[in-house]
Amino acid sequence: MIAFVNWKIFRRTLIPFQESYVELAACLAVFFLALVCVAVKSRRQSWRHIVQGVSVLVFFFVVRSCLGVFGLIRNAFHGASLIGKDDLNAFYFLSMTVVILSVALHSGAIFCGWICPTGTMQEVVGKGRRLFQKKKTHVVLGSRISLLTILAGMGIFVWFVYRIFGNRRPLPEDSAVLWVTSLVVISSFAMFFSRRERALRSFRVVSLAFIMFSIFLGISVYSPVHFIYSDVRDWASELSTIAIVSSAIWVARAWCRYLCPFGYVCSQLNRVALRQVVVSPGCSECDRCGQVCEVGAIERGKLNSSACIMCLACVDACPSRCIRYVNQGEYAGGDACATGSGA
Repeated sequence: MIAFVNWKIFRRTLIPFQESYVELAACLAVFFLALVCVAVKSRRQSWRHIVQGVSVLVFFFVVRSCLGVFGLIRNAFHGASLIGKDDLNAFYFLSMTVVILSVALHSGAIFCGWICPTGTMQEVVGKGRRLFQKKKTHVVLGSRISLLTILAGMGIFVWFVYRIFGNRRPLPEDSAVLWVTSLVVISSFAMFFSRRERALRSFRVVSLAFIMFSIFLGISVYSPVHFIYSDVRDWASELSTIAIVSSAIWVARAWCRYLCPFGYVCSQLNRVALRQVVVSPGCSECDRCGQVCEVGAIERGKLNSSACIMCLACVDACPSRCIRYVNQGEYAGGDACATGSGA
C-alpha cells in the first residue's frame, strides 16, 4: 500500500450530519457558481475552467464521503431506505445525489461538464495531447504505433492487476480495476473501429445495471476515484484513477463516453430538462461544434442529447449562433441564425 500525505482539511466528524454541513455547503457553493457562470455569455468557457478548478479543490480537500460516481448511486438507495427510520442519516446520504439530479432537471448534465473532477482530469489530459497533435481529433485512430502502445500498456496493467488480485478480493475491494480493464478494451475498439464508436456508449447502461444489481445483492462496489474523495489508501483505486485519466490520451473523456453510470443518468435527463441545447434548422454544418465537443455528442449540427455533458462549448463556438442554450420548447431562431443573440 502506498503511503500518502493526508490532504483533507476537515478531519473531525461534525455531529449529527457527519460533515454534511461542510460538504453540502461547499458543494452547493460550487453548483451555485456553475449556474451563475452558465448564464454568462462572455468568455463562458474560461469561467467553466475556473469552476472546474474550484470543484477539484473542493472534492480533493473538503469532501470526505464516498461521492464517486458509484457512491452517488449507492448512497441514494441507502438514504432512501433510511427515510422514516433515521431521517438525519437519510438526509446525509441523499443530499448530494438529490442536488445533482435536481440541477440536471433544470439545466441538464451540468455536473458532468462543469463540476465532476473525474471529467476535469480527463479533459486536461486530452487537451494537453491535442496541443502536440497535428490533426486535432478527440479519438486517436488506430495505427501500428498506437496498437503497440496499447498492448504494452495493457501488459503493464494486467501485471498490476495480477499483483493486486493475488491477495485481495475482486469484489468489492478491487472492483474499480474491473471497470478500468473494460475501459481499456472499449477505448481500443473505439480507436480501431471508429465507425462503431457511438454504439460503444451503450456500455454505460451495462455499467449502471451492474451497479444496481450489486446494490440489490448488498455488495458495495467502490468507485475508481474513491480514494481521493474518501481519503483512503487503495492500490486498485489509485491505479484505476491513473488509467482513467491516461485513457484521455487516446479517447477524450473515455470514461464519460463509455462507462460512467451516473453520467448516463444525468445525460438522460437532458431530454426533459428545463434548459436545453437546440440547433436551428439554418445550421451550415461547418462542424465547428464537433471540433470542440469533448464527448462527440454533436457533429455537423446533429446533436445527440443523451451523450451531451452540457459544457456548452458548441454553443460558444458556433460562428453563426445556430446552436443555443434555451428554455425547453423555445425556438432556436429559424434559418437566420446569425441575426439572433447567442445563449
